[in-house]
Amino acid sequence: MRPLLLSIPLAFVATTVQAQDVPFISGEHEDFTRLVATLPSRDTEWTIDRNGNTYRIKIDGDDLNLITDDVFDRIPRTRLADIKANDRTGEVELTLACDCRVVSIPYNERYVVFDIREDLSTEPEDVPQIPLSFGEAVETETPQRVFRFSALEAAKPVPLAPAPEEEPAQSPDFSGLLALENFVNRSVQVTTLRQDLIKQVDRAATQNLLKSQVPMPKPKPAPKPMELAAGPQFKTPESAGQNMDHVPPQAAVGLDGQNVNIVAYNVIDEVGRDIAALLSGQVGVGTCLPDSAVNIADWSGEKTFVEELADVRRNLVGEFDRTNEKALQRLAKLYVHYTFGAEAQQVLKLLPNTGETRILHAMAQIVDGDAPKDSDHMFAKQGHCSGHVALWAALSGERLTGESAINGAMDGLNVLPRHLRDYFGPRLSNQLVEQGDTEAATLVLNGIERTNPMPGTSFDFAQANLDAELGNTHAADATLEDIATQNTDLATLAIVELIDSHVKQALPPSNDTISLVGALAVEHKSGEMGPSLRRAHALARMLVHEFEPAFEIVAEIEAKDGPEPAVEVRSRLASAVIEHAQDFDIVTFALAEDLAEPGKITPDTALALAQKMFEMGFVGETKRLLQAAQNSHQNDEMRLLKARVALADSLPRRAEAELLGMTSPDAERLRAQARSLVGDHEMAAQMLSDLGENQSAEEQNWLGGNLDALASSENEVYRQTSDMMMKTDTEETPVHEATQGILARNLELLDDSAESRNVLGDLLDWHSLTEPSS
Repeated sequence: MRPLLLSIPLAFVATTVQAQDVPFISGEHEDFTRLVATLPSRDTEWTIDRNGNTYRIKIDGDDLNLITDDVFDRIPRTRLADIKANDRTGEVELTLACDCRVVSIPYNERYVVFDIREDLSTEPEDVPQIPLSFGEAVETETPQRVFRFSALEAAKPVPLAPAPEEEPAQSPDFSGLLALENFVNRSVQVTTLRQDLIKQVDRAATQNLLKSQVPMPKPKPAPKPMELAAGPQFKTPESAGQNMDHVPPQAAVGLDGQNVNIVAYNVIDEVGRDIAALLSGQVGVGTCLPDSAVNIADWSGEKTFVEELADVRRNLVGEFDRTNEKALQRLAKLYVHYTFGAEAQQVLKLLPNTGETRILHAMAQIVDGDAPKDSDHMFAKQGHCSGHVALWAALSGERLTGESAINGAMDGLNVLPRHLRDYFGPRLSNQLVEQGDTEAATLVLNGIERTNPMPGTSFDFAQANLDAELGNTHAADATLEDIATQNTDLATLAIVELIDSHVKQALPPSNDTISLVGALAVEHKSGEMGPSLRRAHALARMLVHEFEPAFEIVAEIEAKDGPEPAVEVRSRLASAVIEHAQDFDIVTFALAEDLAEPGKITPDTALALAQKMFEMGFVGETKRLLQAAQNSHQNDEMRLLKARVALADSLPRRAEAELLGMTSPDAERLRAQARSLVGDHEMAAQMLSDLGENQSAEEQNWLGGNLDALASSENEVYRQTSDMMMKTDTEETPVHEATQGILARNLELLDDSAESRNVLGDLLDWHSLTEPSS
């Protein structure tokens, strides 16, 4: 029985997890009340029926969660008296409190707008469309988006002036404004532009960046709207609305001559630039945040910090102990303005996750000296923007691309108050130096120095980085040494940069510097700078050839920081040992530190050490190091060394297999040695002769008995030996020897014997064996 009881709650959980939320969001306007429903998907069907003063909305789907609890938190009950939701049937019942009607407007596939308006007419009206203005002489050099209307307010009916009955004018051709004919056809262009505009408006609405500056003017009586019948009304209207895509651009002037408070800009040109940016792997300009989103200079007034903080705190909690979100947001901005990043992040946890709070959250992390930890933070991929957001993109670690982005970052820095300029200026300079733009970094530091004769340690550190990049290493090192001896937060960074500078120049630091970095490494061993200081201490010892204590520090790095940092430093030490230590010390450290073990040092370093060990005659250790260097990129060097090891083990066939496909002189030399080991001295001599090594070639000819080749040898010993042996082989007994006396023949044999002994003696001297080393 127990399994059955357990299955019941499990089945209940399974069904509730699949429930689809359909939230209803409300908003009050001057002449209508608005409800916006978010459908579960773009394919969800819905209908609306009317029965007297009651409207019933039916949404198709199973397990719907109709959320209507917060509707009356934002609107009064002047037009909508009551709203009831039935999750089981998927119905929402609207009870009106006035002689009104409900106009339904599908929006952006998943949204449905229900406007409760006064019932002024019974004639049908066209479904309103979002008015767009494109085209005429709009400045596009530095586009600045200013949204003064909400995403849903854009769907509000626009009063139309009576137009004479004429033939409809042709839509203007915008192909000259946007050079996209090479990419897509015209219909795809229009679809792309419309979708891009809708996405941008929707995103801006999500970030609360679309706001009405002043109350919207009351519209004139519109054409008679469509009366909702008692039967069902589907979301797709039967008659298409009037096409208003190509409204002449009178900026903020409506069709009837009134100011509708809408700023228009040439979105055709902007989307064209966005597409070009996307094709080049960048992010479109249309995704850049406006300057108003990061206008930190306006987040504090003329009062002191304490006075402003007191004013904000008095408004944090209102009636019924409910927190004031606007006051919380103002408090977070105040903290960010005064660089209290941690406090600002604590406040932001009490606010909903919107676009504006995400921007503040990223700025709070930046003012605390940290880069935003989220990969999709609000300043990610904003490094190409030309506005003030480029400053915050650079401070977050983004690379600034293009002169306009760099100028935008510098402009954003110049409009900041002095305390923020002094705080962010050195960090911006460091970022510009890192990406190689020393000219802009110099301008940033010069601007700070003009307004503040004593800018502080962070300025000096930035100046040292700039000097190092410009090649003024002496001035940079002197500044870093001075900062390292000061009791500041930058002392540890300065000593690490100083050691790195000495490593790049291969210059040993002073004993005082080594003692200082060692002391700081002990002091900050458990802190954030501990790994960097331990690495700098080991490298400092390496530069003065104190290899034994340096390897001891590497053991500490491996124990506290992990194997990867230890491998990097140990490899540097091993390279220094190979270059500067004696042969005995090289063998000692290689064996004592187990450098031949896989993963102890990098493959390239293992290959270099293997070559050194082979030169010293340690073939077995060379084989172990070759195993550790399997992932080395220097494949040719590894193959040559493997061939040498094979020849040392008297394995000529394996050596030739390692050399397959290689045509370098070293490879040919090793092939000749392999041919000699298998007895093919003639081929070996030919290979060596082709390399121009005639002496080695003659030795192979001698070993192969090629007397004809030795007859023309430049070596007198080989030439005499060849002549003597060829004479012996071809000489016949002369006829006059028969009549010669025995004494004369013996004397001639003695002379030939003496000549042969001399040639053999010279030959033995030429190939004398070396004495074995002790």
